[in-house]
Amino acid sequence: MKNKTDNNDDWLLDAEVQTRVVEEKGRWVVSLVFIDTKDPSRILVNEIADYRSKRLAEIAALNMKQTAEKDPRGTQKVKKDDYDINNN
Repeated sequence: MKNKTDNNDDWLLDAEVQTRVVEEKGRWVVSLVFIDTKDPSRILVNEIADYRSKRLAEIAALNMKQTAEKDPRGTQKVKKDDYDINNN
């Protein structure tokens, strides 16, 4: 039997949601980045889709972010300097 804390994703309920749009092989890839507000070093990057243009990817990213985040006003909960996402 697994320990309940081994697979604890409860932090995702209160996580801040950011989007990431990067170009890969001529396509624009949209990812959602979930950042733990209590421990900003804990992140989850989930690649969602890819698009033919940057503008389409940005529109999709905004829509996905608004759908995924708990706070529809989009208020920042984590300082940008608290986490680092390496695109490599």
